[in-house]
Amino acid sequence: MATLGTGRQARRPKGRASERARLEGAASRVEVPPACDVCVVGGGAAGLVAGIVAAEAGARVVVLDRGAECGRTILATGGGRCNLANRDLAASRYVHPGFVAQAMGADPLARVLAFFEESGLFLTEEEGRIYPKSLSAASVRDVLVSRALRAGATLAPLRETRLVRRVAGARATDGSAGGLEVAFDELWAGGGWRSLRAGCVVLATGGTSSTARVGAAGRGTAQGAASHRLELEGLDVPRVPLEPVLCPLASDLAELACLDGRRVRCVATLERDGKPLMSEAGEALFRAHGLSGIVSFDLSRKAKAGDVVALDLVPGVAEGDVAASIRRLGARVALDGMLDPEISVVLASMRQGAAPTARLAKRFEVPVTGLAETERAQVMRGGISVDALSPETLEACGEPGLFACGEAVDVDGPCGGYNLAWAWMSGMAAGSAAAREAKSKADAGEEGLGGRP
Repeated sequence: MATLGTGRQARRPKGRASERARLEGAASRVEVPPACDVCVVGGGAAGLVAGIVAAEAGARVVVLDRGAECGRTILATGGGRCNLANRDLAASRYVHPGFVAQAMGADPLARVLAFFEESGLFLTEEEGRIYPKSLSAASVRDVLVSRALRAGATLAPLRETRLVRRVAGARATDGSAGGLEVAFDELWAGGGWRSLRAGCVVLATGGTSSTARVGAAGRGTAQGAASHRLELEGLDVPRVPLEPVLCPLASDLAELACLDGRRVRCVATLERDGKPLMSEAGEALFRAHGLSGIVSFDLSRKAKAGDVVALDLVPGVAEGDVAASIRRLGARVALDGMLDPEISVVLASMRQGAAPTARLAKRFEVPVTGLAETERAQVMRGGISVDALSPETLEACGEPGLFACGEAVDVDGPCGGYNLAWAWMSGMAAGSAAAREAKSKADAGEEGLGGRP
């Protein structure tokens, strides 16, 4: 079986063209079998874990990925450091918390940590956020790729899956469905259209990498990257339209132009019609077009045009104490002692008098006109509806053998390792269940399955 490099090469050809040629050559040498037990569509965070778990359970696994290398999307997570989990993985932090609680089960953090420790990854923690000891996302990607290869999984990059459908006539006498066919394009010069048959398929495409026309009539069309279409032919899997989250907030507040690039530790409260919706403490980054930084990313999960973000720029300092300091020292000097001087200049110019300026420091209002830089959103909300999946196995209801995990499912959480934790946990659940289902189908001798010699 062909293997695939993990990215830890002593020497690499120089230049983008040479690098692309090297990767295409490596991908073209990977032999994709005509049939397997479990085919994972997408070799990112969730897909690699699903492939590992399924292969270690004894299934013959093929992981198809449209990228030049499996796991490449992991490299950009956490600013290149890969914040892979959080100390507090409360289901309430996610959309559809009831579904997430069932899917993640008891003590999900312990299982995530154990999985990576078994993979050979040393970990560290910063303010409740879990990172690789190296503080390099490449370490996470490399240990996952290595573990998948050791388990016997075939990692096949530069294969873009176009179609998943039920194998004609492959249905057992009890009415349960048999195998599935997966058709894909080989994305290199001279590559072609190929297909394989699988006992089970795990969809791990990620929210930003596919637009699916789902169902025989194409209902449930989602928004996404037009360059990639994955059709689930004849498979009834409802989807929720995609929308970007975890991105900056747009605003037309004139003063933001003077604050562009300044950072502040604050408490940000999202308000709608004068009522608070949620609050986040952390760092905000002022931009000429709005607010960026972790707090605004988290607020973007609920923010809409017409909302207001109220920033407490001096959390932990009472408004009366701010006003007293302004009366004693003057606005500029007093605010310089609490804030970035560039921010204090703007605040001092906006209000006259100690009380109004102090109030502004404790409540700096930024009107929201929408989301900004959505093309670089960290997460796309939407995907396969949680109502269409079993929370315990992530198998599609009424479509035996079809599973989903990671960002392919309509589940998202805030910044801080929550979304990667969902990728790992859902990948484990889907990969394990798919391996069991494929073995059951192979043992029953259903038509069109990979089986074992």
